[in-house]
Amino acid sequence: MRVAVERYARHDYWRPGVAGALAAPVHALDRLFDRVYTSRYNPLYRTGTLASLCLLIALVTGVYLLFVYEIGRPYESVARMQEDPFLGRPMRALHRYASDLAVVAVLLHVGRLLVQGKTWGARALAWITGVLLAGAMFLSAMTGFVLVWDQFGQALAVAGAKILRLVPLFPEPPDRAFAGDRPMTAQFFFMNLFLHVAIPLGMIGFLWLHTSRLARAAWFPERKVALGTLAGLVALAVLWPAPLPRAADLLTIPGRIEVDWFYGFWLPVVQASPLAGLAVGAGVAALLLVVPWLVAPAAAARPAPAVADPDKCEGCEQCFRDCPYDAIQMVTGKHPDRHPLRAEVQPSLCVSCGLCAASCASLAIGPAGRTGLHQLASASELVASAADAGSRTVLVACRNNDGVTERLRRGFADDRGIAFFDVDCAGTVHPGTAAYLASRFGGAVVIGCPPQNCVHREGATLADARLLMGQKPAIPGRLAPDSIRVLHDSLGEWPRIAAAIESFRRARPAASGAGRARFALAATVSAVLLALLALGSRAPQGADADHALLRLGWRLAGQVKERCRDLTPAELAKQPAHMRTPRECTSEVLTYDLRAEIDGRVVVDKRVKSPGLRADRPLSVEEEVVVAPGEHAVKITFTPEAPGSGGRVLAFDGTLRLDRQRVVLITSENDRLVVR
Repeated sequence: MRVAVERYARHDYWRPGVAGALAAPVHALDRLFDRVYTSRYNPLYRTGTLASLCLLIALVTGVYLLFVYEIGRPYESVARMQEDPFLGRPMRALHRYASDLAVVAVLLHVGRLLVQGKTWGARALAWITGVLLAGAMFLSAMTGFVLVWDQFGQALAVAGAKILRLVPLFPEPPDRAFAGDRPMTAQFFFMNLFLHVAIPLGMIGFLWLHTSRLARAAWFPERKVALGTLAGLVALAVLWPAPLPRAADLLTIPGRIEVDWFYGFWLPVVQASPLAGLAVGAGVAALLLVVPWLVAPAAAARPAPAVADPDKCEGCEQCFRDCPYDAIQMVTGKHPDRHPLRAEVQPSLCVSCGLCAASCASLAIGPAGRTGLHQLASASELVASAADAGSRTVLVACRNNDGVTERLRRGFADDRGIAFFDVDCAGTVHPGTAAYLASRFGGAVVIGCPPQNCVHREGATLADARLLMGQKPAIPGRLAPDSIRVLHDSLGEWPRIAAAIESFRRARPAASGAGRARFALAATVSAVLLALLALGSRAPQGADADHALLRLGWRLAGQVKERCRDLTPAELAKQPAHMRTPRECTSEVLTYDLRAEIDGRVVVDKRVKSPGLRADRPLSVEEEVVVAPGEHAVKITFTPEAPGSGGRVLAFDGTLRLDRQRVVLITSENDRLVVR
């Protein structure tokens, strides 16, 4: 999607086509939350740091849970925590809800990055590491659910094992461990506990890499937002603790269970078809990883990086300090006798934001056609074309502030006391340009994005520092201090923008909003959102089964048939003397036939071959048959396909009672089939 540009430099901020589909819902949600929380505290503008905060909360609470968890008695130890209303139950709930909120924050973060086009070029590393971080977060969370070993943990473990079975890397099918013929071992839970702890620790390194191309990267939100989020999660954990479903039972059909939807949304797909689940998951992961190349603009559409003029640069280092992406370095100056250092832009790191152009007093740096000099020239054209400029107020508006520029032009279309000067970002407004416009007009109002939603990260912060706080290059002291006002509001706060402009024109201070009423509204909306989070953490899934299940599960060491024959004298003569053997033997791995009958009806009839590249791994049988409750005559045979091959034969013939929602397992023991 291309952004129309008027006057200054005609810079098109490129966004991928997918941004058009996502922009409307994302911006609508932004405006709604701005009305509730104000743009200053809107959580949607800080989803990345909120995700990090949630992971930190999960890490801290996880340390406590680690010391009270027992791998030898997993469910019992968690149930004991659940019975402790003062520490164990709230701590476990806080751990759970923080993990759920992290998923919501990550999804919103991805949507915002796509809408803002921050996925390619210098930002590709952040995107790819972000995808890996999201995958690691899901994997770590799923091992945590398995550690509880309730019905949901069992469903995740079994579904994951069915997916792993499709990957030919294991000597034995992973889902064989969940047949139910033996209890889960402490080693299984230790492995999950190790992964559950090790993965988040590894994520810290990836988080550093994720933000490594950002100057002054923030890992956590501001104190008020962080404390508010923590307080809300603690209140939810105390008032509505996380559920604890029934204990896992591999010989019971799970039926209707409570699922944490944020991490278990994929279960129905895998339960219906593991292959489809693997294909969809791998496809989504691959698609996300190649996004930086899929949505990157053509070479002709890519904005040119900033360039520093070595003849003009005075080596003040202000652009070096201001660049939000660490794309500027200071090198030996072209005229070291006058300026020992000069700025040099690293094109591979530059995102062409243009913030550096407003940092330079000598107008020596900026993207092509978008330096401070070009901006001043454009401002001069506006002044020359404006009649009675001294009696008018100029609105310097950021084009990337969703809908604000258009609303300003509609709202003040018939007001001859208003002039318009659009820029790419409030942070690109050079103090010299602002001072020039403010002195030629009756004053200037700079309207930028909310600080946490600036498409160039720190544009709003830099605008305040340069235009209001005296950061170099500073506004000339002879200019009246009240001739420039800077606003950082969104379209959702339009009444506030309009009121601020009117108060500026009438030389009156802007009125402040109703603090208590807004706080009450924000608290109410937060409570509703947290309740929805809790509901998603305990969403019912599936239905209670009205049938029974006959499960066939065993493994048989590969059966080999050996054929030997005596070599003829002529054949022996062809062999080297030191390698002659009188007999030649070949071996053949046997293929088996599996046949199962229930009440005389054949329900399973298939060939079973040894897996592995050389077909030398143990034969594995994993079959499930849905059966109506009651007594049934069951006959099972597992025989070599080739008669007279000498391979072992397994058989069962008897009457079994199968109860509703129960699993009857037939497995092998001492070369015979038995019922468990």
